[in-house]
Amino acid sequence: MSPSAGIIQIRLTGLISGLMATPGHLYPTENHKTCQAWFVDHPLFLLYSTCMKQIALSSEIAKIDTASQSVFRLPALSLMENAAMGVWSEVQHRIPDKGASLVFLCGGGNNGGDALAVARLAYNSGFRKISCILSSNHFTSSCDRQREIIANYGIALIRAEGSVSDRIKESVLQADFLFDGLAGTGLNGPLRGVALSLVELANRSPACKIAIDTPSGVSEDVVVSSPHFQADLCVTFGRRKVAMFHPFTRSACGEIIVKNPSFPPQLLEESPVMANLYTLADISLEKLSSSSYKNSRGHLGIVGGSKEYTGAARLSARSAFASRAGLVTLYCDEEVYPIAAAELPSVMVRILDHVVDLSRYDALLVGPGWGKGRSSLLESILSLGKRIVLDADGITAYATLLQEKKSISHGPLIMTPHLGELKTLATALYGELPEDTPLAFFSMIQEVADRLDATLVIKSSLVHIATPGKKHLAVVEGLNPSLGVAGSGDVLSGVIAALLAGGMELQEASLLGVLLHQKAGAVAHAKYGYYDSETLVECLGQVIMEVER
Repeated sequence: MSPSAGIIQIRLTGLISGLMATPGHLYPTENHKTCQAWFVDHPLFLLYSTCMKQIALSSEIAKIDTASQSVFRLPALSLMENAAMGVWSEVQHRIPDKGASLVFLCGGGNNGGDALAVARLAYNSGFRKISCILSSNHFTSSCDRQREIIANYGIALIRAEGSVSDRIKESVLQADFLFDGLAGTGLNGPLRGVALSLVELANRSPACKIAIDTPSGVSEDVVVSSPHFQADLCVTFGRRKVAMFHPFTRSACGEIIVKNPSFPPQLLEESPVMANLYTLADISLEKLSSSSYKNSRGHLGIVGGSKEYTGAARLSARSAFASRAGLVTLYCDEEVYPIAAAELPSVMVRILDHVVDLSRYDALLVGPGWGKGRSSLLESILSLGKRIVLDADGITAYATLLQEKKSISHGPLIMTPHLGELKTLATALYGELPEDTPLAFFSMIQEVADRLDATLVIKSSLVHIATPGKKHLAVVEGLNPSLGVAGSGDVLSGVIAALLAGGMELQEASLLGVLLHQKAGAVAHAKYGYYDSETLVECLGQVIMEVER
C-alpha cells in the first residue's frame, strides 16, 4: 500500500467485482414513452488502493464463458437462462404496468438467445404485449432452442426479411420498452443490413431502451463513430467492458449494471482486466494538523498566464488555495503582471524571465493560459527535474518539442490534456493515428504514458488516468456536463498541483484531484444548475472541508 493510501478513503456505489448488483429504480412516465435515470447509492468505504469495479476486454469474458462450459461443465443453456434472469430481475420492477408493450430485437447469436429468454420470462410474469423481431435466419444452437420455446409459447415472432417492414416499424416506434439483443459483444465490425436498420429505427423510438450485455454496434474493435444502439440501461455479464468506456460510447450505455450468469468466481478473479472504475460518492481526506501553517502545506509555483489569457492562471491559483496549498507564487509575463498582482492579493506574483529560480518550490504547475511559442522555456523548466503538472498550452509546447525530435529530460510529471491535446501529443509521437476504437484508445493512452514517462489525466465526459509502468488505467465517471465550462480544466490542474505540492505521489494526486473536482462539480450543479469556474472553485473549498475526517 502506498504511503498516502491510508489517508484516502473512497465510498463507491454499486457492485463488487461484477458478482453482485442491487436494483435501482426506473420511474417511467405515465405512457412509458420516456424514462429517467435511476441510481441507488450503497455506501462502501474502501481504502484508495482497493478497486471494486473492473473493466475488461470482451474477449476475456468470452474466454470465461468458454471455460465455464468446457472446464466447469456448465451447460450453455444454463448460462443463457441465468443471464436472462439477471436482466429480467433488473427490469421487471421498473415496468409497473403489465399492459406495457415490450419489443425484443433479436439477432441469431447467443445475444439474441438471451433476448428471447428474457421475453419468455416477461410472459411468465404476466406481460402479454410482447413481440420478438428476428434479424437473422441463422441461429446458434442455444438461440434456436430459445426461438422454438418462444414459438411454442405463442409469443409473436416477426422476421425482418431483408428490410424493415411497416409492421416492424409500427411495433418499434410504438413500443414502451425496447430490448436490444441484436449483436452483443460478438460484433466484429460495424452494423450492417437489417441489424443497422433496426438500430437506426430503435434510436428514433421514444421507448425506454435496455441493452443486453452491450448496446449493439458498441464493440472494442469497432470505430466509435459507427452507428450503435442508444440505451438507457445496459445489463452486462461478468464485468464491465472496455467498449463501454470510450468518451464517445459511454453515453450509449446509460446506467450499467453487472450480473454474473453463474461464471465460476475463480475464473473472474483470475481473468485479466484493463482498467479500474471509480464512481465517486464520497471521499475522506485526513485533516490538516492543528499545527499546520503555510510553509508546511506546500509551496506551489505556477508558470502561466499571457496577455490574451489572464484568467486561466488565476483560476488555477485560487483552486490550489482551495485544495489546501499553503503558498502559491505565480510567474507571468511582464505585461500581465499588473493585472495578476491586482486580482490575486493572496498570490505572490513575479515577472517571468529566463533567469528565474524555480528550484525552491515543492511542485510546479506549468502552462495554464500560457499562449504559444513557449517550447524552449518549457524545455529549461522540465530540465530542473521538479514535480510538475503540465496543462493546456504547456502540453502544446511539449508536443512541439516532440515534433522537433528533442530529447526531453524531466522529473516526476503529470499531464492533463483534453481529447484535442491528447491527439496533438499522440500525433507528435506516432504521426498517423489508428482508427478510433475503444481498444485503440485505451491502448494508446497507456503507451503514451509509458513513452513519455508521465502520468496522463485525460479529460472528457469521463476521465482516464494512465500511469507509466502500471497495468491498469483508472477511469472516473463524471458524466456531469455542467463541468464542461471554460476554466474547469484550469481548476482541475490547480487541485492536482496543490496535492502534489503537499507531498502526495503522482498517481494518488491525479486520482484524488479528479475525484475532488468531480464532487465539486456535482455540488455546484445541485446548488446552481449551471455555473462558471469561479463558482466551481468556491464549491471546491466547501467539498474539501466536508470530506476532511
